[in-house]
Amino acid sequence: MSTPATVTVEEIPFTPVPTPEDIKPGRRVRLVNISPTSLNGLTGTTQTNPNPRVTRLDVLLDESSTDFLRRDHRARASSKLKAPAPDVPRKLLTRIPNDCMFYAENDS
Repeated sequence: MSTPATVTVEEIPFTPVPTPEDIKPGRRVRLVNISPTSLNGLTGTTQTNPNPRVTRLDVLLDESSTDFLRRDHRARASSKLKAPAPDVPRKLLTRIPNDCMFYAENDS
């Protein structure tokens, strides 16, 4: 005959759902989980906004991200996004949701 198995039940601690970072103006960010998808992974600097409770910020793309977007065929085909002109060194994206940005100051 076998002995009955014992089961130990432990309480699992509550882990809150991670929240997006509190994005501040003037910081370098990387765009993530955004539509159109041609913007995913691009980097830029958030622009100053006088409203402290804003949930969307303008992002000035850096030169390499602007160049990448200029050459991306998805940007040229998108009705939501206009590809930067050849003489534009840095494209300004307006009203980007803060939850689509993560700090990228240590990126190279």
